[in-house]
Amino acid sequence: MTVKRRMWNDRSVFILFCMVPVVLFLTITSLVPSVMAISDSLTDWRLTSFGSHDIFVGLSNYRRLLGEDPQFWSAVVRTLVFVVIVVPVELALGMAIALFLAREFKGRRLVLTLLMIPTMIAPVVVAMTWRFMLMPSFGLLTYVLNKFGFFTDASVFSGEISAFAAIMLIDIWEWTPFMMLILLSGLNALPHEPQEAAELDGATRTQIFFHVQLPMLRPLIIIAVLFRTIDASKVFDTIYVLTGGGPGANATESLTLFAQKTIFGTWQLGYGAAVCQVLAFLSIVAAALFYSAVSKSEAR
Repeated sequence: MTVKRRMWNDRSVFILFCMVPVVLFLTITSLVPSVMAISDSLTDWRLTSFGSHDIFVGLSNYRRLLGEDPQFWSAVVRTLVFVVIVVPVELALGMAIALFLAREFKGRRLVLTLLMIPTMIAPVVVAMTWRFMLMPSFGLLTYVLNKFGFFTDASVFSGEISAFAAIMLIDIWEWTPFMMLILLSGLNALPHEPQEAAELDGATRTQIFFHVQLPMLRPLIIIAVLFRTIDASKVFDTIYVLTGGGPGANATESLTLFAQKTIFGTWQLGYGAAVCQVLAFLSIVAAALFYSAVSKSEAR
């Protein structure tokens, strides 16, 4: 055996030795709970019925969820609307702010630090802060809105459309800095030569952005959009604190809140496990679409 081959074998053994603890940890913390959750989703487990954990119902929970539960599909549509609106807005605002901060100016670091505060705060704290500011009787923002003739007789969260719009605006306020930070990092890492060549050819800043910077940022944009799409589809804290899924029965209810209510509201653990498996499947589909988009982008 040659020295080079012996070194390679030793290196392979070392890599495998380092990977074993990680694989075991991921198996115990991820794979085992996932298998147990799938198993639970095939039962009629209810905390209100003793021994129901052992009642095997097969795919009945999934048939009921996908074919007989209108509340589930309402939550799906509402979550899709939420994602389709907030993610593009956060991307556009994040890009605009990133382009502004990409230039050097006095106080740039201070502005960047202040802009990052909403993302650094826990979502529950963000929701509680906005809840106090939009209180019907003494909220600061409610007072300002009342001065302009809005919501003088009702709370922002008393109407279905206004409550849903408020939740989306809060999410945009909280997560636009996240998009901005990713895009700003990408802008700062771009090579200067293509941009300088475009300037010498007489291109304007707008032309440089759309024809030079944006194509090079495309893989990074895809990653940022994927992260925010998956995260926005799991929105829970803000809705739970501000409206609890209301007003009404489920005017602002998301998929994650629907799963939480199913498990901890009606104690249908088997049915709730089926809801969680559908959520996991949707996340896998989103990740697969992301991988496909990135692969095509790299191929170009």
